[in-house]
Amino acid sequence: MDSERGGHEKSERYRDFFDLQLRFAEAVAEKTSMPIAEAVLLTTNLHRRFGLGDAPAEGAPGPAWQEYARGLKGLTTHRQRADWTQIFYARSPEEPSAFPDHVFGCFKFDASDATDIVRLHFSNRDASNRDSLGPLSKARAEVRRCELKSMFAFIKARFPNAGYVEGRSWLYGTEAYRRLFPDDYAGSRVIIESGNRFQGMSRWGQVLDREGRVKPELKDKFLKNIERLNADRLWEAFPLPSFRVRAPIDVFYERGSLLRDRA
Repeated sequence: MDSERGGHEKSERYRDFFDLQLRFAEAVAEKTSMPIAEAVLLTTNLHRRFGLGDAPAEGAPGPAWQEYARGLKGLTTHRQRADWTQIFYARSPEEPSAFPDHVFGCFKFDASDATDIVRLHFSNRDASNRDSLGPLSKARAEVRRCELKSMFAFIKARFPNAGYVEGRSWLYGTEAYRRLFPDDYAGSRVIIESGNRFQGMSRWGQVLDREGRVKPELKDKFLKNIERLNADRLWEAFPLPSFRVRAPIDVFYERGSLLRDRA
């Protein structure tokens, strides 16, 4: 009974979020004549939410996703697809962390010895915040900078050949996020006006509040944008733009660059 209740609670957590993603995938499938399962794979982050990690850039996805895709194939309505998605998610494993030592509070990074690029990611893991303050609020800014300082100290020791830091997220459009970083990095932002794969949170994250609930105002805008979806410019469905940033890693190591007051 406890496991059933836990699965139900888990599936309900993102019901509205998954519903929104499925509506987008359905619109893409209709506009492009793409099979619905392929549209869901390419334009939602369900593959990750099902605990399957990053979807393969090439080749067929694994057996677990294939099972989900087979279930989708025989369904004809949005409600059926949404219900099947909830059922499948409820019994899926939690999302794995490929490199737990690459996580520093709300930040994590991707890096390897095969490239000189460090890629930054952000999500709300501010578990010690007892005052229900936003993770990017001014009151929590110093905590975030300390996380960045610890992370870059680790990167410097573990990946001494890293030469550049990159990021992609809608968050770079907010002053609350940009103020955490050196000016050369935050100021390099350019709007991303391309793409037909939307499998991460760099775009999808904008529709969720810090509690993981869908923001009503952005949901309404998103659904209106879907009604006039341009198959050649799918990114325009998202109400807020996403940005690409890039700077030499040295700007993060300059004296005081991560800890100075940027309020």
